[in-house]
Amino acid sequence: KPMTAATFSSDGSVLAVAAENVVTLWDPDNNTLVGVIAEALSPITKLSFIGTSPFLMSLSQSSKPQVAMWNVPNLSMQWSYSLFAEAACCSSSRSEFAVLALLSCPDGETLAEQDGVILLFDAENPKPVSSWSVKKARGGSVAFLKGDSSLDANRKDRIDGEASSLVYVNGSHEYVIFDPRSNEELHIGKSAHKNIQTEEPGPIGYASIFGELPKLESKKDVPEILFIPSERPWETIFSGSTHVLPPLTKLCPAFLASLLEKRPVANE
Repeated sequence: KPMTAATFSSDGSVLAVAAENVVTLWDPDNNTLVGVIAEALSPITKLSFIGTSPFLMSLSQSSKPQVAMWNVPNLSMQWSYSLFAEAACCSSSRSEFAVLALLSCPDGETLAEQDGVILLFDAENPKPVSSWSVKKARGGSVAFLKGDSSLDANRKDRIDGEASSLVYVNGSHEYVIFDPRSNEELHIGKSAHKNIQTEEPGPIGYASIFGELPKLESKKDVPEILFIPSERPWETIFSGSTHVLPPLTKLCPAFLASLLEKRPVANE
């Protein structure tokens, strides 16, 4: 059977691998099979250990959806739900996890499948600890966030001295931060790409080291020098600056003409 999901335990001593609807447990150091857990209803798409607890969460997203909790030491199922789950996440320090479930079948109407609900579970109890109704659940995701104590300095739900929150991002890239211990929304953010301001490009290359070069005024048009033909051009042909001398096609005939000056012939 093909492998469809895999995850390590928190200490890395156990590797859980899903072969379609069968969950196998392995010793990664010795590459040996430790045990096989009972089969799920349909192929498993996500596996995750629940913090440091002995429980393993599996998620199946098919015509027979299922969210199941497995007891690893007993190699048995703790409990399960038939939910059309869009996403799920597990806490790294507590025995709890969250599921983003759709309120309708994926083959249902478009407007109905955009609505969903976030369910927060304790691994040992199938009854949800908290729940939130959300919009645009199709294409959304959930994740635990810890370490941001600036949201509420007086919060009591802390993991190892750090605040814990639940972040939901919907299909329109808008996010909401929830307090897992209450039904209040801590922060609501709009789509990120709408709030991004265009940044001015910074200096690069020469400008980043020496600064911007001064802008020079465009050269003024130099009036053309008119050459007025004279009867004795060889006397003035080399006068003036060298850069304004006429081309050789004009210099040579005039210079040679100065050497071969014509003299009028007297009438005899």
